[in-house]
Amino acid sequence: MISLKIFRYFICFICTCLFFIDSHAQQYEEMSAAELRNTLSRTEKHLNSVGRARGIMITETIIDIAEKFNTKQQYYLKASSYNLLGKIYFSSRDYEEALENFKIAELFSKELSGFNDLAIDINNNMALVYLEGFNKPGRALKRINNIYKNSSELDEYTKHLVQLNLANIYLKTEHYHKSNKLLKKCLSYFERNPEYTPKLVMTYTSIGEYYAHIRHYSKAIKNFELAASIAEKNELYRQAMVIYEKYENLLIKLGNKEKAYVILKKYTKHHQTALENEKLEADRYKKQLTVSEAKKTIETQKAQQSKTVSIFTLTLLLLCLTLFCFFVYNHKKTKVLGESLALKNKELKISKEKSDRLAAVKTKFISTVSHELRTPLYGVIGLSSILMERIKDEENHNFIKLMKFSADHLLNLINDVLQVTKMESYEIQLDESVYNIKNLANDIKNSFEYQAEKNGNTLHLNLDPNIPNMLIGDPVRLSQIFINLISNANKFTREGNIWLNFIHPKINNDTVEITFEVRDDGRGIPLEKQELIFEKFSQANSTDHTTGTGLGLNIVRKLVNLHGGDIKVKSVPNEGATFYFSIPFKIHESKDEEIAQQIPENVVSLENNTDYNILIVEDNKINQIVTQNILKTKGFISDIADDGLVAVEMVKQNHYDLVLMDLNMPNMNGMEATKKIREFNLDIPIIALTASDTKDTITEILNTDSGFCDYMRKPFKKEEFFKKINSYLVTNISKAS
Repeated sequence: MISLKIFRYFICFICTCLFFIDSHAQQYEEMSAAELRNTLSRTEKHLNSVGRARGIMITETIIDIAEKFNTKQQYYLKASSYNLLGKIYFSSRDYEEALENFKIAELFSKELSGFNDLAIDINNNMALVYLEGFNKPGRALKRINNIYKNSSELDEYTKHLVQLNLANIYLKTEHYHKSNKLLKKCLSYFERNPEYTPKLVMTYTSIGEYYAHIRHYSKAIKNFELAASIAEKNELYRQAMVIYEKYENLLIKLGNKEKAYVILKKYTKHHQTALENEKLEADRYKKQLTVSEAKKTIETQKAQQSKTVSIFTLTLLLLCLTLFCFFVYNHKKTKVLGESLALKNKELKISKEKSDRLAAVKTKFISTVSHELRTPLYGVIGLSSILMERIKDEENHNFIKLMKFSADHLLNLINDVLQVTKMESYEIQLDESVYNIKNLANDIKNSFEYQAEKNGNTLHLNLDPNIPNMLIGDPVRLSQIFINLISNANKFTREGNIWLNFIHPKINNDTVEITFEVRDDGRGIPLEKQELIFEKFSQANSTDHTTGTGLGLNIVRKLVNLHGGDIKVKSVPNEGATFYFSIPFKIHESKDEEIAQQIPENVVSLENNTDYNILIVEDNKINQIVTQNILKTKGFISDIADDGLVAVEMVKQNHYDLVLMDLNMPNMNGMEATKKIREFNLDIPIIALTASDTKDTITEILNTDSGFCDYMRKPFKKEEFFKKINSYLVTNISKAS
């Protein structure tokens, strides 16, 4: 029986609350747009007496009612309401919710014109959230700058409020002189206008922080005490708490622990007072509901004629109430979600436009850097190739061979560093060529001997005799893995040993899986850093100037993954580190270990190369020498044109069997020169030479309207270079015959 009465009273209470809310909403529905604007202003001005809970209820009610007005009035009311909601949540330190409401308010304000004051207030509030709530002075400064950019005139209060926020931003960013100048202006204004006491308190607090930063501690204490005194006098307990917290931190910094304890007690006292005031506010709101409940309960009780009818009616009411609450909740959530979605869509559109612009700039940057790096490297690789042909004594020939080997791998390293930011989306293709893995291992070891000796290290090579000699794969990419790992080991090992191990071959029909190890007895890697070191730009020790760019191990992991393996590390500090992985390879059937030296298939040998005259169009003097001497090794005669304009005239006046055309040149570039030549000569083969590897450049070369027959990337392999030249010269001979 008692539980039934409690149940009935509970239902009556809920119905009364619902009726009160409904009647409350009905009261605002009869107001005009101007009256609702005034209601929002009064609610904001007297928020302390109205209370946060009631303030939120009033604001959300006005958001719902705003739908009945025209678009301009509706957007203004919604922008103002969400702005007020943000302020209410900010005052209770719910910064996430405050920022979300300010963003929605900004979305509506952007659709309005002629309401600069509202847009300024929203931007100012968002700056305050970023500064105080999230400690992001950079974003706060961006918002403050937005106010100055979009507003030609500001009223005195708004101007000084913006200056106060800007001064606090300067404090956060250590621009103390700029902050002090603004704080003086704010102090003068807020002292003359007593209605802005909370802002005066904030100004004195910021001045105290300014003096604390420049170590005028007596002045800092004086301003903190003055700010706290004004806050206490005006019952601004939350602000008083903030002041005493900053004051206490300063005293602790100065070593005055006794006074700091006194200030801590004041902080605790005001914290308790603030909580009690907020509790009183909530109690007042409950009493309002109770009074309304008492008035409506009499009518509800008169309608209850019998016990059975009452139970049935209450049950039905409970069901309806549940459905209604669900409907209201779902309606509000859907509306807020829709508005948030609209905001996110706008932000996404802006982000996409920025991303597209950045992608275009990045592509141009990569193309430029690629060209600038590969052009001089073409000279290094080309000259080393020429020297290998000319110098035959064994010792010097080996030195040049190692220089050529290192230059080739430097080229591949440059390629990967330039592409490291897009390796996730750009698939690097592995070559499939036949090579001798034992020769490869020896070349790697020999190329590092000088570097190892420089650090007092000994480099050991262990090759399992059961590993097949001839494999099919990409020797350059495989070498790059070992070069990175050995270079890394050599950095962190002094007077020690480095082992390059090719071990544990598992042969299955025509494939072999080989385990590779690069081991050292250097200083090792801490356990907590062993996963981190494979990430981009990460370093085991950020304070060590020898740790490099932080790209090497990231590139290694991606290349090992590309080969179908997975690299791992085991290490004990001061005892060394071991990097190990396993990769499968195809075994080449041929037993001829000199297969790598064979002439590539489809290369047509010309009977007398001196019969052919080739025009080299190149503006770089070193590259002119390199290309001309490479051609000379096979007996070709060649002329040089310094730019595209000269090349067009030379083709008009002389007979050439083939043109090697660089793209980037002064006066007239390779693209323009090729099109000019095609106006009077459609037969001569023209091969583009480019140091760029961007997709756009290659697409432009291969376009049928470009006039080019083919292209080669600089630096190129000499065998591929002559193979391509021979193929076009033979084709021309066929045409002539």
